[in-house]
Amino acid sequence: MTNHATTKPLPAITDQTRPFWTAAKQGRFVLQKCSECRTFNFHPKPWCIECGSRALAWTDAQPYGTVYSHTVSYSVAMNYPGWEADLPLVLCLIDLDDGARMYAQVTDCRPEEIHVGMRVEVHCEDISAEAGVPKFRPLRSHSTKRT
Repeated sequence: MTNHATTKPLPAITDQTRPFWTAAKQGRFVLQKCSECRTFNFHPKPWCIECGSRALAWTDAQPYGTVYSHTVSYSVAMNYPGWEADLPLVLCLIDLDDGARMYAQVTDCRPEEIHVGMRVEVHCEDISAEAGVPKFRPLRSHSTKRT
């Protein structure tokens, strides 16, 4: 039996992005956090998006967010086989509880259920021997108190 995840295109894993993908492989959700202004950053980059500092550290992030915007794809481009099993594909901009905004797939949710303001939580899916990818699903519990 073929694992459809192995036929999907993989992200370019660089020295800069490796901690993000490796943590997801381990079931952890991490983001860069600025040591100067305390801003969480997404996408991984060499400087803080808020203050420009290069003092960024990979930090465990709150695994919750709120759907800011969404779209549903019912087909895939010819060059990307492997996504057919995921159709329809729910893609969202997620406002993370730690302040960053991230583009991600929402799973375990019918397209007609997704809505702006929906609370979601992270779960990680293995995508290769060295990487996982954070995805989101509707929050089923109401216990999202931040510590």
